[in-house]
Amino acid sequence: MMTCNSPRWCWRLLLVGLLFLASGCDRLPERAIVKGKVAVGDKPLTVGNVMFWGPNNVTGTAAIGKDGNYVLNDAPVGDIKITVKVPTLPPGGLAMMERMKNHPGAKETESVDPNDTSRRIGIMGDIPKDVVPIPDKYGDPTTSGLTYTVKRGEQSHDINLTP
Repeated sequence: MMTCNSPRWCWRLLLVGLLFLASGCDRLPERAIVKGKVAVGDKPLTVGNVMFWGPNNVTGTAAIGKDGNYVLNDAPVGDIKITVKVPTLPPGGLAMMERMKNHPGAKETESVDPNDTSRRIGIMGDIPKDVVPIPDKYGDPTTSGLTYTVKRGEQSHDINLTP
């Protein structure tokens, strides 16, 4: 068994160990913050998701707000492809969703965090006034045609879709 008989030997051993650990560690992919607005023509989307597909299958995703804005806090750095998805409306559309939300039992229906019962959200959430449809091609990174180069730090990138 080897012991540190001198401080010099201990420092060398420590340095070799640190170099070994540093060389064997996988680095987490770099991330950035990207903010912007998603619109079809001049009409902002009211609901949906934006996903950035980066190098080595690293992804980041953000929800689209009722005003069309998104904030992606975990965007992969580098050349990326972008997809945009809008949910399919259930039978009966928004009117049916609104009726369901206003049903007496729905107001009390919540999702509760099992680890912290003080954290609750309504299952129905906010229902937009309308859902702006988009072509299916924007939901697939191989057909969307949407690209961007994400740099380190915070940046803005609006996504303009063609109907």
